[in-house]
Amino acid sequence: MKWTFIWLSIFLLAGCATYKQDIEEGLNLAKEGEWKAAENKLDEALNNSQDQLLYYMETGALAQNQGDFERSNTLLEQAERLSDTFFPNNFSNRSWALLSNPRQGDYRGSGLERVYISYLKSLNYLALAEQEKNISKKRQLNDAALVEVRRIDIKLNEIRAQTPSYQDLNAKENQAFYMKALNWLGDFYTGGRDTDKFLYRDDAWARYLTGLQYEIDGEFDDARISYEKAANLYSDGYAKQYALPSMTAERAWLDAIRMMQKGGFSQNEIQQKIDAKLSNEMQETLKQYHKGDAELVVLEHQGFIPDKSEMTLLLYADPRAYSLVLEPLHGGGRIEANDAFRWFTMVYADINPLNLIANYKAGGAWGTFSGLFTKRVILGRPVWQQLSDIKVDKLLTEQTIRVTVPYYRRFTLDQHQPTLQVNNPTITPFNKSLRMASLADIAFQEQLAQAQRDIYEGLVRELLRSWLAYQVSSNVKDQNAALLFNLIGQVAVFASSASDTRNWLTLPAQVRLTREPLPPGEYNPDYKVNKKAFSLGKVNLEANKIKLWNLRNPY
Repeated sequence: MKWTFIWLSIFLLAGCATYKQDIEEGLNLAKEGEWKAAENKLDEALNNSQDQLLYYMETGALAQNQGDFERSNTLLEQAERLSDTFFPNNFSNRSWALLSNPRQGDYRGSGLERVYISYLKSLNYLALAEQEKNISKKRQLNDAALVEVRRIDIKLNEIRAQTPSYQDLNAKENQAFYMKALNWLGDFYTGGRDTDKFLYRDDAWARYLTGLQYEIDGEFDDARISYEKAANLYSDGYAKQYALPSMTAERAWLDAIRMMQKGGFSQNEIQQKIDAKLSNEMQETLKQYHKGDAELVVLEHQGFIPDKSEMTLLLYADPRAYSLVLEPLHGGGRIEANDAFRWFTMVYADINPLNLIANYKAGGAWGTFSGLFTKRVILGRPVWQQLSDIKVDKLLTEQTIRVTVPYYRRFTLDQHQPTLQVNNPTITPFNKSLRMASLADIAFQEQLAQAQRDIYEGLVRELLRSWLAYQVSSNVKDQNAALLFNLIGQVAVFASSASDTRNWLTLPAQVRLTREPLPPGEYNPDYKVNKKAFSLGKVNLEANKIKLWNLRNPY
């Protein structure tokens, strides 16, 4: 009975759908703009303690899309507290996840997600302030929005303190050859890849939004500082890292210059900045701003951040080279299999000299070439001897171990140019939208940066689980029963291997910005992109005021 209970426990752990599969029904509804129905489905799918943070983030975003801003902030505030609470690792929680699969551990969120909790909350407060008629309450809500942008600043400063800046990366590129060689040698055991290039180190768009909110509140010097921070980030490397237009930096400089005009800077200082930072095209855009104008600002949050898939790797031993070898198992459709293989060769394949040498010793010239399709973990003789002492080498020669890691399939972002028209016969439609942020690319590169950690954690987890199952069957005296238990254990452990594919999937894939100065008056703005049309309805634009249209485009 005891053994039946043990193996039943293992079977209960078998199999684990990816996070996207768990919430797919709700996510599909969201992609059709059915926000309320999507939220109802996610209520059911995320009803567990491990996904509590995801529940509050996903439903908080969906509540905002429904225009339920107070409830959205209530949900996002819970997410805010949990995202901080989860930073210290819970030992028992992590241990259970190690023995079962990562989905059994609490989801803790990424740096990007922590920043965008405050980002969405700030937009909620602005929307509530616009609806509020009472002057005192309106002031309080605008102040609450500024509290959230200051939280964004604090969070980004924390992230920046732990990661190399764009200036650090540029200095690394320009350093002497012998220093590059030393860094190259030091990368042998990190896969030979400079993951610093992929880190989320700051957020130019979040800095820009901070400037916009200060401008809305009339704090022009604070707005100028934030716009300048955004402009410097875009030009230093943010735009290049996330494949954004080079004009993003100029747009931020243009708005910083406008704040200089409002903040009492001398005409000479302003002209110097215009000449240094703005192209002729942007200088013409600046001239379109006149004293007493209103401004319509459209933030189009388009699409959805991509979901993570799960790649299967097979682990086996190579005693001749004192190493473990991982190679991808091809499966799924042709496109998915190709994407998995490309991710593997891009992130994991043995391209550094030490692994090439080990592959050559193990298999001659063909072994070197085959290293392009494998990941070798060189242990060395002393570590291999320790594995032999506890019979892990025997385990690896008698059975195949499955290791799973998360990865992103290829994705494309919508490249259509939006058109904004205000339904005024004297004003021609505008088509000057700029793609200011790609959350999809940020998430993709964050996964690249932590890929080495993922594969080693997966390897350790599956080795431990396989070894425990192997020990159980090895201690059974009856040979036939031992064989049966061993087979059951192999199948159960193989089937239950899983990686953590969770992330906040109702975040937008990208953000496009349209800013247009307009004479004060009544308008009926329409926004069209990729054959989809969105209407703001009748609005009254007041002199020297900004009307913010937070547009969620699911298509």
